[in-house]
Amino acid sequence: MMARLAILLCLAAVPVAAQGRVVSLDYCADQYVMALAEPAEIAAVSPAAGSEYSYLAHRSVGLPRMRPTGEQVLLAAPDVVVRQWGGGYNATAYLDRFEIPVAQISFGLDIESARSNLRNVAAALGAEARAEEIIRDMDERLARIRTTQRPGEERPRALYVTPGGITAGSDTFIHELLTAAGVVNMGAEGGRAGWHEIDLEAMAVNPPDLIVGAFFDLKSNHVNYWSIARHSFLRQTMRETPTVLIPGAQVACAAWFFVDAVEAVHEAARTLTLQRLARRE
Repeated sequence: MMARLAILLCLAAVPVAAQGRVVSLDYCADQYVMALAEPAEIAAVSPAAGSEYSYLAHRSVGLPRMRPTGEQVLLAAPDVVVRQWGGGYNATAYLDRFEIPVAQISFGLDIESARSNLRNVAAALGAEARAEEIIRDMDERLARIRTTQRPGEERPRALYVTPGGITAGSDTFIHELLTAAGVVNMGAEGGRAGWHEIDLEAMAVNPPDLIVGAFFDLKSNHVNYWSIARHSFLRQTMRETPTVLIPGAQVACAAWFFVDAVEAVHEAARTLTLQRLARRE
């Protein structure tokens, strides 16, 4: 208690956000807080809450911003802090010293993690009913997509592309997204897992039916001159192959709103499948 009092006295002159129940420390945590808490309950969100890669940026208007430091959190005196990575690797341990509860968001790799993160944060905020409504909407939309997929039907092969020339293998949330959309993730073929560079030679020999690009809409995204994404062959392939460009905000966090991207990819894939069936008839 004496250590906490000393910090508060030393920082008494620092401007802080208005009092409220909850503080979020990074833009992924912001999405959960802005979705589940009332504005009057939010003491502060992170500086990135209104950024172009924040899915609920429109809800951040008028909310106080806070640098994700332990001292600023202490001054705001919230009932709970929500974080994924904000505040640094030891933020939770630091706040535990001052008995400030932390709702930790996991780095999810599957759809179930989106549900569990919502429920965990909702329990900390007393917003369980709102979380269940979001989960129900997500599950109903995913279920509608599954009903359009016929057993044994050949699925289009899709390649995920980013401005950095990186694609996604298995054990990634993007793999879950593509699978839920009803396409085969080319980045996972051959047992490849995690994030890896796009193989242009393999793509030339075995081209994708569909390209799924993400983050190309962000003004803050500066493609490295050495990135494969600048290669003329990849650019030509994207021009000549059916391509879905996903807004970066839909996939910047592994959260429930990825279903927007799932629907967009599924719609494009379904069009390809129907065209393929029509040619065979």
